[in-house]
Amino acid sequence: MPKWLLLITILLSMAPAFHKELPAADVNPVPLETAAERSNYEKTSTYAEVMDFLFEAQKRSDKINIIRFATSTEGRMIPLVIISNEGIKSPNELKLTTKPTVLFMANIHAGEIEGKEALQMLIREVVSGQCGDILDNQVILALPIFNADGNDKFGKNRRDNGPALAGVRFNGQQLDLNRDAVKLESPEMRALIKLFNEWDPVLVVDMHTTNGSYHREPVTYSPLLSPNSDPQLVDYMWQKFFPIVTEALKKKYGYDSVPYGNFIDREFPEKGWESEAYAARYVTNYVGMRNRFSILDENYSYADFKTRVLASFSFVKAILNYTHQNIRSMQQMVMTADNKTKSDFFKGNFALEYKVEKLMSLTIKSYVFEKEVIKPEDRDKYPPWIKDFIIKKTDVLKDYKVDYFAKPVPTRGISLPEAYIILPYHDEVIQTLKNHGIIVEKIRKTIQTKAENFVIEKLELATELFQGHVFLTVKGHFDSVEVSIPENSYFVSMRQPLARLIPTMLEPESEDSLIAWGFFNREIVAQWTGRLNLYPVYRLNKLDIPIERYQE
Repeated sequence: MPKWLLLITILLSMAPAFHKELPAADVNPVPLETAAERSNYEKTSTYAEVMDFLFEAQKRSDKINIIRFATSTEGRMIPLVIISNEGIKSPNELKLTTKPTVLFMANIHAGEIEGKEALQMLIREVVSGQCGDILDNQVILALPIFNADGNDKFGKNRRDNGPALAGVRFNGQQLDLNRDAVKLESPEMRALIKLFNEWDPVLVVDMHTTNGSYHREPVTYSPLLSPNSDPQLVDYMWQKFFPIVTEALKKKYGYDSVPYGNFIDREFPEKGWESEAYAARYVTNYVGMRNRFSILDENYSYADFKTRVLASFSFVKAILNYTHQNIRSMQQMVMTADNKTKSDFFKGNFALEYKVEKLMSLTIKSYVFEKEVIKPEDRDKYPPWIKDFIIKKTDVLKDYKVDYFAKPVPTRGISLPEAYIILPYHDEVIQTLKNHGIIVEKIRKTIQTKAENFVIEKLELATELFQGHVFLTVKGHFDSVEVSIPENSYFVSMRQPLARLIPTMLEPESEDSLIAWGFFNREIVAQWTGRLNLYPVYRLNKLDIPIERYQE
C-alpha cells in the first residue's frame, strides 16, 4: 500500500475519536437573570454582577458590544453598552450607518437602582430576540451602572420600599454626579460629555428614584427645563412625546405615570404640584442646553422594588417604541435647533432669574393625609426644613386635581454679545470650555477694541459648602471700555451650536457660572488687600475690527 494511502486510512480511522473529544454545543444556556430577579427582588445587583451579566450578554449576541466608557476614581471600569443591528463598536462605525442614537443612563445616584436593573432586562430582550424592530432606525446606548464606585457601598441608605440594602448617592470623590454637568470635576461626567460630543444622542434618558410626596403612580417624568433651552424642544416633549408614551405605558404595560414633582404644601396638597430643578448643573437640563431632547425618569420609591423595576423597564420600552417611529423627525428638530442657535441665539436675551408658573392641570393619584406632631426628643431625626410636624399618609385613597407648576418664566435677563474674550492664563477655564465641545480660539496679536467688562460691586460667599465648593454670588454692572486685549487671549464666538452653554458658564451672574463655582477665585479678589478686581472676561457686542485667531 502506498504511504500516502496508508496515512489517509489512519486519519479516517481516528476521526470518530476526534469527534468524541469535541465539547457538546450548549443548546440550553443558563438563562440571563438579573440579581434582582434571582433574589425575587430582595436584592439589587452588585458591580460584579452587572459586569458579569453584560459580558455574558455580549457573548450571546453580536448586537451587543461593550467598551470602556470611563475609569472611576476608585479604578473601576464603567461600561458603555452599544446595542445595534450592525454590531457597532465606535462613533466612526456609527457615522457609516447614519443612524441616530438614544442614550439611557442609570445609577447616577447609586442608591436609586431600578434603572440599573431595567437596562439589564432591556439588553436581555435584545439577546433573546424579543426586542422586535426597535433597532431598525436607531442605535441604543446604555450606561447601566454610571456611578460604579457608589454602587457597592451597600447599607440602609434609602427609605425605599425595598430592597433593604442599596448603594450611596455620591461617587468615589464624594460628589453628586447630577450636580457636575457644568464644572466637570468627575471622571464620570467628563466621559459623559465626551460621549455627547462623539456619539451625539438625540435623546438622553436619566433614570432616578424619587422619595418625595406620596402618590400612587410608579413612574414620573420631566423634560429639559432650563429657561434658556430651545422652547420648541420643550414644547414637543410636553405636547407630543409624553402624551403618546405615557398612554402606551398605561395601555400596553398597565403602569400609571405623572409629571415629576412634589406637592407645594405637604399639609394642603390642593395648592398644587411643582417641579423644582431648572439649573444647567442637572444632566437633563444640561442636555437641553445642547439642543438635544432629554427625559428625567423618577421612579416612585414608595412602590415595592419589583413594581419599580418593571414599571421602569416598561417606560424604557414605551420610549423606544416611540423613538423607533419618530427618531428621524426628532433628529431633524435638533439639527434645526443647532442652526438657529448658531445664527440667532446671541441676538436675544439670556435669563438670569426666573419664576415658575403654571404649565398645565393634572390629577395626582394619592392618599388622605394626617399630621403627626414631632416629639421634642425626636426633633434631631428630621431635617431643619421639617417644621413641628410630619405628614403621614393613611390607607384612604384620594385623587387631587391640581395645577402643575413647571414653566420657568424669565424675570431678569441680559442681552448677549457676539463673542467673549478670556484673558490669558486661565487654563482650567479654557479646558473646561473645550471639554464641553465649545470652540475656543486663541488671539494671535494684541488688539485695541471696545468691549464690556463686568465690575464686581458685591461678592457674597455661601454659608455652607455645596459639592465641596463655597458657592459665590456676585453683583455688579457692565462698563463699556476701550481696552487692549493681549495676544494669547482666548476668543469664544457665540456663533456656534453650543452657544447656549457659553453664557451659562461665562456670564458672572448666571446661577451655574464658572465664577460661581470658584474657577476665578484667585483673580477676582486681590491678594493681601482683599479689594475686588475686575472679572477677566470681556464681552464683544460687535466685531468691529478683524481679529487674527486660530484653534489650537
